[in-house]
Amino acid sequence: MPLNRATLIRISTIDKCLQNRYRRWTIDDLIDACTDALAEFEGRSNPVSRRTFQNDLALMRSDRLGYNAPIVVRDNKYYEYADPDFSITHLPLNDEGLDALNSALDILRQLQGFPQLASSIETISKLNEQISRHTGSVPPAMDMEHNDDYRGARFIGAIYEAVRKQQTIVIEYQSFKARRPEALVVYPYLLKEYRNRWFLISEKMTNKTPQVNIFALDRIHSVEVDKEHPFKKCVDFDPEHYFDDTVGVTRLINDKARRVVIKVDHDQAPYVESKPFHKSQKVEQRFRDGSIQLSLKVVLNNELARLILGFGGHIEVIAPPELRDKIAHSVRIAASRYTK
Repeated sequence: MPLNRATLIRISTIDKCLQNRYRRWTIDDLIDACTDALAEFEGRSNPVSRRTFQNDLALMRSDRLGYNAPIVVRDNKYYEYADPDFSITHLPLNDEGLDALNSALDILRQLQGFPQLASSIETISKLNEQISRHTGSVPPAMDMEHNDDYRGARFIGAIYEAVRKQQTIVIEYQSFKARRPEALVVYPYLLKEYRNRWFLISEKMTNKTPQVNIFALDRIHSVEVDKEHPFKKCVDFDPEHYFDDTVGVTRLINDKARRVVIKVDHDQAPYVESKPFHKSQKVEQRFRDGSIQLSLKVVLNNELARLILGFGGHIEVIAPPELRDKIAHSVRIAASRYTK
């Protein structure tokens, strides 16, 4: 049976709640706890429905995963374990449960560095140990891209909390061109990941006009909460849609999406169709030789140019003229390095 990340987080949350005998848990309390746990991970609240919650209880009570959890309802209102010592982490799992948890843990193992999963790490680790005891050492079936040496990872937790709590922070930041770091007071709006690097989307307190500033976490030296300056929202910044028309993270708050037209040769056309440059990508024309002409509606930035240049001679930019000229200039410089 499928057991995804959200289901595993909800089940572990219900288990932790029911182990707390010092509180009486109504269905609304448990649903709120599951919603909060998922919100910690996703960064925004999507309420758990009663139907989803009831399905989770049925799964825990059943033998599908080998739990047979003795969940009872007292006074037609309060949920608890009939056995006060029960926990899903104490039980052996059946084969189906082991297979399902192995699949979910393949994903969760890649995400255990994230602070929003901290409340579930203990349960996840115990489940992981159970699987290891039952199955022995099993090679992973999934390898998600990650960078164990990424320096910015140590600041994800502090910045994440500041974004959620809308706290002004002071960062020591050193750009690639700067000789030494400088202290900046910023209003943090969003954490953004792109190609295994994390970026803080924020606004500097010293900005004269509304402007979004982007800081790479691996260039940050320290982060501290600034209690002297109140947090200020940027009315022109919408964290849910700000990057909808952007490849990567580079854009100004007033940038507008442009129509980009690209021709892709027959060799790379299937690849570009199966993995679009952007969600706005549309095939406008198909040619007899197997090549295609695409259109995108995106902000013109360096990430888009690098993506196009990565295909070398397989791609030609048709429009707009300034992007075509930029790509052509880069290609000429690259070619000159091989003609000396």
